[in-house]
Amino acid sequence: MKKLFLTSFASVSLDLIKELLLKPASESKVAFIKTAADPYEDQSFVEADRNKLIEMGFAVKDVDLKNKSLVELEEDFKNIDLILMAGGNTFYLLDHIRKSGFDQLLPRLLNNGLIYIGSSAGSIVCCPTIESARKFDDPNEVPNLKNFEGLNLFNQAIIPHSQKEKYAERIKETIKEMSQKGLEVVTLTDNEAVLINDDEVKKVTVSQE
Repeated sequence: MKKLFLTSFASVSLDLIKELLLKPASESKVAFIKTAADPYEDQSFVEADRNKLIEMGFAVKDVDLKNKSLVELEEDFKNIDLILMAGGNTFYLLDHIRKSGFDQLLPRLLNNGLIYIGSSAGSIVCCPTIESARKFDDPNEVPNLKNFEGLNLFNQAIIPHSQKEKYAERIKETIKEMSQKGLEVVTLTDNEAVLINDDEVKKVTVSQE
């Protein structure tokens, strides 16, 4: 069983998750993880994701991967229906995913029916590699991180925020680099997400009406 909702900016596209939900939002508990945003002074993008969950009626529990052990995380995620992994620095996030043991725990949680929501960096870490973030995030935030292998929950590389003109050249270069590594690339605007429901994979888009 695997239910993933991989977004560019969760607060914009989160309404599209409803077909994955097994029960109403008002009866569901979300673990909100904003660890990736630690290196950023302005964390308004993270607050937007958290506020959207509350607006939709979810009960939100804040969880930090930093300085956590696997045993502590197992306790944190008891009785949790969904996880929202918010955006920030992808390299910093992967480092703490590994240090905490979250990479070992997540497959078990997914097998038990938990739904994973990724927002920007939270989506990229689900890919085979996070190297697609190299031109957008600073790897030097965690200089000791040498292995950029992702969680391998989705078999393509994701580039979020693709509607931003300032990223156009970097996106083009990244698509070429990923292609040379044999990876297909999914570009996501903030209105788009990849919805994975077991074997069904589709890109979904917020209506502009």
